[in-house]
Amino acid sequence: MYSTSQHRVLVVDDTPAIHEDFQKILAPAHASSTEMNELEIALLGEDDQPKEAAAQFELVHANQGQDALERVKESQISDTPFKLAFVDMRMPPGWDGIETIKHLWAADPRIQIVICTAYSDYSWNELTDALGTSDSLIILKKPFDNIEVVQLAHALSSKWDLTRASEEHVADLGQTVNQRTRQLNAAEDRFMEAFNASPLAQVIQTLPEGRIVEVNEAYEDMVGISRVQAIGLDPDNFIYEVDREMWKATLRKLSAGEEISAQKFSHQSPGKPEMQVLYHARRIHIDDQPHCLWVFQDISDVTELEEQFRHAQKMEAIGQLAAGVAHDFNNVLTAIQGFTTMSLDRDDIADDLREDLEQVVAAGKRATLLTRQLLLFSRKQVTHETSVDVQEMLKNLEPLVRRLLGSSIDFRCACGDDCPSVRADIANLEQLILNLVSNARDALGDKGAITIQVVSRTIPENVVKKHSESESSRFVEIKIIDDGPGIPPEILPRIFDPFFTTKPVGKGTGLGLATCYGIAKQHQGWLDVETSREDGTAFSVILPAEATPEGDRLPDLPFSGIPREASKLRGKGKVLVVEDDPVAAQLLAAVLRRHGYQATCTENAPVALKTWHEQGEFDLVFSDMVMPCGMNGAELAAKLLELKPGLPIVLTTGYSEVLLHDKVPQEILDQCELIMKPYDVKKLLFKLQKLLDPDRSARA
Repeated sequence: MYSTSQHRVLVVDDTPAIHEDFQKILAPAHASSTEMNELEIALLGEDDQPKEAAAQFELVHANQGQDALERVKESQISDTPFKLAFVDMRMPPGWDGIETIKHLWAADPRIQIVICTAYSDYSWNELTDALGTSDSLIILKKPFDNIEVVQLAHALSSKWDLTRASEEHVADLGQTVNQRTRQLNAAEDRFMEAFNASPLAQVIQTLPEGRIVEVNEAYEDMVGISRVQAIGLDPDNFIYEVDREMWKATLRKLSAGEEISAQKFSHQSPGKPEMQVLYHARRIHIDDQPHCLWVFQDISDVTELEEQFRHAQKMEAIGQLAAGVAHDFNNVLTAIQGFTTMSLDRDDIADDLREDLEQVVAAGKRATLLTRQLLLFSRKQVTHETSVDVQEMLKNLEPLVRRLLGSSIDFRCACGDDCPSVRADIANLEQLILNLVSNARDALGDKGAITIQVVSRTIPENVVKKHSESESSRFVEIKIIDDGPGIPPEILPRIFDPFFTTKPVGKGTGLGLATCYGIAKQHQGWLDVETSREDGTAFSVILPAEATPEGDRLPDLPFSGIPREASKLRGKGKVLVVEDDPVAAQLLAAVLRRHGYQATCTENAPVALKTWHEQGEFDLVFSDMVMPCGMNGAELAAKLLELKPGLPIVLTTGYSEVLLHDKVPQEILDQCELIMKPYDVKKLLFKLQKLLDPDRSARA
């Protein structure tokens, strides 16, 4: 079929200006897709339905009729026919419009003709007498309207497409009839061949009795009986225990003409484990007698995988709750450690009380480690990292991936030579791959192709720093590529958000990609995504190549190695504190004021902005990340940096630093300092002094 988005148009006129006019109207050299869409809306009005790309016109110009005929002949040879031609009536010397049209139609009877004339050279009766009555001929009076030209071009091109499609369809009917005849003659042979060769268990039964008349080898293997044993059995005399009432009810539905699709049941043959079976049943006719065809599929492995996936989803939801609990607990720890540290700085406390307070500080540090473990769990679970050969892992995972995708989706796995190992929790890494493959499968629908590629990459240090704390420059990239429709640009920024999903209610939790992102970050890596409607989507998992193992250990507390002497940590300046937790806010205010700062506390971002405008500019802003009233700390920081570029801003949160990096735009992170709760008061003061008085901090 010749319908394309590129329509070939022939313009026949002896006036160069006319050619220029048509070029500007139908094929402007620099017309953007936006301009074309606006023009289409002006012509056809708004349409809520999604549209294909606007049709484009390819113009070919001829000055005389003889030249036009040569262009048409060339188009026939190259199989790039013209769909319509704008023909001037007067073209001295040589053929006039009538004679030109006769020659053009003789060369290509399908071409649509628009006669362009400023004079009444011929009446319509004279035109039809000369050219014959035709629905492929229209008169356009000069001077013509641009909109009218575009409408004619669109309408006649579409008419040409429909006419050509109809002709092709009629031409194919004869071949189709012959082909169908051959197919019908061979249908029974093909059916039996496919029936016996199918890897899925199949049974043919009579209706309505349900007597088995044929089974294939796959059925013999699945049920554990031979073909001879199976022939003649029905629901009442089947040799194994089955749900006879379900069987009979299904036969009644099939006898009534219903189709049975994707029904599940459990079956256990003697000496075999119980299996989960998915079956489909259709009514068919053999020798003009009603029968039914059953197709059975052992889905025990898939069912187990689904159960594991549901369990993983539950664990992700629990992880989100754990992260929230850890956040609130970190606020409490901040206050406990902060006030205790302030008390220890006093010189007038008794020795026995000092010992008690030091025990409180030590207990707080142990509690900090516990919250860090809780946050690690919220990413999935405590990791057990080992040396993982990615190529070997994918080789072992491939059968599971193929079962997950099914036979309708093409799958290929390609690993580069000399690909290094990675240090990873193999269970988490396998889950990451399966999540991305499952996501790609959902994007493809019924058919398509998915490819996994593994290569070794060297990544510049400045790029690595944007994504990871890893000091490695050599990375392993695992890329999952599908040829689906791509991700819409309006959705792309949110795909890694927890609980965000475009699937219907009950079909997705929105945790899949968020989990993948968390696992990659947990292994000091990251995810990249490339997507387009033409090329599909590619998710890249980038992980550091394995280095010398350093042993398992919990991460150090933040800001280690800072001087302990509180006397050196005094400062000055106006500090705006934004903290919705009243105890944490009270602690910060007390600490700052005791060490020389003017502290103003606000409970959320809108109040902080109002205070900024009412009390004048502040020297530094200390803000929690997660706050009520619709604006978080990062959004507040962005607004304040617009008001005062270069303003020192410290962001803090009780969530893991990974989550903080996930939620805060990189351009904001580059301009802010990050402090994780619970923070040590002395280390906090050192950080503030460094920001407000760097020279004094350096001397200290």
